[in-house]
Amino acid sequence: MNDWKRGANLITSRPLEFRWGEWNTGPALLCTRKESLRFERHRQDALGTAGHRHVAWVPNHLKLAGGSHFTVSGLFRYRDGESAMRRIYRLAGMMECVTRGTAPVLRTDLLRRLYQTILEEREALGIAWKGAVDHYLLPLYPQHAGPDLLLAKIRNCHSMQHLFQVIEEETNRQFDLLGSDYVIYVPRCFRSI
Repeated sequence: MNDWKRGANLITSRPLEFRWGEWNTGPALLCTRKESLRFERHRQDALGTAGHRHVAWVPNHLKLAGGSHFTVSGLFRYRDGESAMRRIYRLAGMMECVTRGTAPVLRTDLLRRLYQTILEEREALGIAWKGAVDHYLLPLYPQHAGPDLLLAKIRNCHSMQHLFQVIEEETNRQFDLLGSDYVIYVPRCFRSI
């Protein structure tokens, strides 16, 4: 607990930066690196003040709930393995495509191949999305063109090969942005993941 009071909340800095949040349960939060720096300064000041045991605010953030909760949980579980993390994020991209995407190839029997790939990856990675799930990819701020850019790009896919290529390229782009421009704060209950 002393490390916690001193501010040792960094879990991992690469490939994605995860930090412990100040809350025990609830959703993980995604914020920009700039906002995280501002929050960490406040956090250090608050925890370093005698008699003060809590921070007064959380950083400006995007809440990772619904489908993105299960995605961030999987990313957290594999936080020491970048290739597995990229596979999880690509799988989340595939899930976005089959649940929210419109493309000519998604209206053919070739869709079975995508479903089979999803099932194989879910089994291999031990990840599942449960309950009423909406979005699978993590939300990004508008200047980074988040999940909706993937859906726009797949509209012109006329072959399964092209669809897989677009999913790979776009999820890698988003994953790289998450690694360079964002910080993920997770609740303490993630210790059991």
